[in-house]
Amino acid sequence: MSDYSFPDVFILIPVHNRRETTVACLEKLQTTGDLERFQIVVIDDGSTDGTGEAIAQNYPQVNVLQGDGNLWWTGAIKKGMKYAYERNADFVIWLNDDCEFSEQTITNLVGFCYQNSESVIGCEVRDKQSGLFVSYGGQQKTWKGFRLIQTSPGQITHCDALCGNIVCIPRKLIDVIGYPNAKALPHYGGDTLYTIKARKSGFSIFVDNRTLVLNTMDKEPKLYPRNWLLAPGSPLRLLELTFMRQSGLSWHVWLRINWEGYHIWGLVMLSKKYTSILLLTLLRFLPYAVRVRLSNFMKK
Repeated sequence: MSDYSFPDVFILIPVHNRRETTVACLEKLQTTGDLERFQIVVIDDGSTDGTGEAIAQNYPQVNVLQGDGNLWWTGAIKKGMKYAYERNADFVIWLNDDCEFSEQTITNLVGFCYQNSESVIGCEVRDKQSGLFVSYGGQQKTWKGFRLIQTSPGQITHCDALCGNIVCIPRKLIDVIGYPNAKALPHYGGDTLYTIKARKSGFSIFVDNRTLVLNTMDKEPKLYPRNWLLAPGSPLRLLELTFMRQSGLSWHVWLRINWEGYHIWGLVMLSKKYTSILLLTLLRFLPYAVRVRLSNFMKK
């Protein structure tokens, strides 16, 4: 497939104020041949660091859609999907600009979807530092919630939901369920919720581990801290994040995902999650050194 162009496939790249990362992504697409093979659409959500200018100067063939800084991830992806759909796209690729992929990665996804038109497929993404830790990819539905799975190299595996870092979606799915819900889940969770709805609508969900895809996770996300006990900021920071729709700790996010995936049991898990956040908020009033010891103990 890699010897041909696919004007009916649109790669959608949502970006905001990380020019070097965005340009590096476009360089990678050029190196792999994907820049010429597919339609490339960057959704620039109000960048002020010269991202748009750098794209226009170095990659004039790339289409840039402008946002005002309020799109966030889901809104930017929705805007790109509408743009592609109106131009008769058969498939769209969600691509986060911090993914590092190989020459065959995207063509593999597209080829699979051409052969399995009622399927959604995404890549397993590993942490760049180790190459072992799965940071994003396929998710399995368990009684404790949706959990990332680790698949065998070289395999395509069924799953129940996907992270949106690098995913191929057929036009048919948009016809059936429409676009991601940017109003309810503007940033975190919009990808997972959309693929859960896709599976419930009869589409098969797969994760692809035929090529190595890497992502850097060296920075602590401000809107979704990984280590809740040691996250920087005031002791009340976790509670503040639960009321921010853009945060990964937002109750809006987990109410939507848990209800869509589990209904009543999802409400039980939701109460457990936010009871934990309340407890951790109380523990965050302890001295930092004490919290470090607690964190180390819990890891054991």
